[in-house]
Amino acid sequence: MRIRHVVLLMISAVAAAIVAWPRSAPQAPVGGTVVIRPVAPAVSPVPAPVPEPSASLPPPHSPVEAAILASIGDSRAELRDVVTRRDAPQIACGEKRTARDPVFRRFVWLGHLKMLATDDGSPDFGNIAAVCREGQPVP
Repeated sequence: MRIRHVVLLMISAVAAAIVAWPRSAPQAPVGGTVVIRPVAPAVSPVPAPVPEPSASLPPPHSPVEAAILASIGDSRAELRDVVTRRDAPQIACGEKRTARDPVFRRFVWLGHLKMLATDDGSPDFGNIAAVCREGQPVP
């Protein structure tokens, strides 16, 4: 009989412990207490090193762009949207700006004639710019 009492006592102790065990759900703090929960530190990925462009090196230019810049003769000149005709690689069109004229202006470059024509706003430039279209006769 003693063993039965001990077993019943143990079972009731286990049942009481299970009922009294704290739950994992958050509980509201008791009046006047402050609950501080530790926060896991945020792990930020280490960015890959990016090589910085050297200020002393100009961006690489194609041979056609290098020839156009050489014909301009201004070290601060810039080109953009340069397109070379596939059927006539000696002809290129695009936009340029120089130190003297800081606005990008359209141009036509005829490398075989060593000629650079810049859009001055006149209707005549439209006739010159027509050579930029594929299949047009080469001057």
